[in-house]
Amino acid sequence: MAQAKTGSGKTLAFVLPIFERLEGIRNEALILTPTRELAKQVNQVIKDLGNSVKSMTIYGGVSINNQIRKLDQGVHIIVGTPGRIIDLYKRKNLKLNNIRFVVVDEADRLFDMGFAPDVKYILNQIKTNYQFLLFSATLHNNIRELVKKYSKNKFQFINLSRDNLTVSSTKQFYYLIDRFEEKFKTFLKILRREKPKHTLVFVNTKKTAEWLNRRLKSTHNFYYKVGIISGNLSQHQREKILNSFRTYKINMLIATDVASRGLDIENISHVINYDVPKYPNIYVHRIGRTSRMNKHGVAITLCLKDEYEYLCHIEGLIDKEIRLKTLQYQEQERYHNPFY
Repeated sequence: MAQAKTGSGKTLAFVLPIFERLEGIRNEALILTPTRELAKQVNQVIKDLGNSVKSMTIYGGVSINNQIRKLDQGVHIIVGTPGRIIDLYKRKNLKLNNIRFVVVDEADRLFDMGFAPDVKYILNQIKTNYQFLLFSATLHNNIRELVKKYSKNKFQFINLSRDNLTVSSTKQFYYLIDRFEEKFKTFLKILRREKPKHTLVFVNTKKTAEWLNRRLKSTHNFYYKVGIISGNLSQHQREKILNSFRTYKINMLIATDVASRGLDIENISHVINYDVPKYPNIYVHRIGRTSRMNKHGVAITLCLKDEYEYLCHIEGLIDKEIRLKTLQYQEQERYHNPFY
């Protein structure tokens, strides 16, 4: 059971040891992830290592028949999300009788998204004497109990995050907003001040994401190219938008928390929390999208006065003060602001 910061290299930490111990049999390793994007990312790491290991991804939203054909051809490592894995297991297309390694990646996110029963169901079907590896940015009691049960209380806990859950090179600020009606205008002023080059904007709901996307695109003289990613999109649409963001065809991506894990996108200069996350650990994962690989980034949170309690909980978790910023001195610029 390992606790480590987002973006610190957890994938290689479990992929490389598995590679060294593979015996070349079918369905030898199973890696569970919370999202399709993370499954693809882990699988890409496996393929980039460039050896003879055969791997595949299993997740919903794409053809199950193609996945069945690939399973029939034989693979060593399966990377996937719980729902589709259970589906293929119940159809008897996925066999679990050779499993020697089980990895639960981003465990707290799996629990937050309601996958705990599915994870337990899968683990209960595996009767082999497998090595169990669990990785997470944050660990709560339910996860610890899961590890105790499925490792027969024989496990090693490795804490690489220590007391600092956030990347030290990320500058963290918040703006306190009196009334909800002022929020959008404040957001535009922050963009005017920061001039972010490659921005990820987090909101709490799909409805807010769609509203903010429409509002920004209808704003006069708004120069950012905006995209949106949420649970409403098909896998093909999500991949197309993410690729546009990676290649700077889009330089502002509005996302719900479905995108807060597993997005391995370089050079995100700013993460902006348009909505304060309701749970502190979600904040950790959101701002982990910037300052990856020791690069510097900025995390900004828009906080309504009645949400200040949530911000205090976040500070308690990360054991760090998030600095208050104001826009007061910029009021004289209002007539020169292209977003105003």
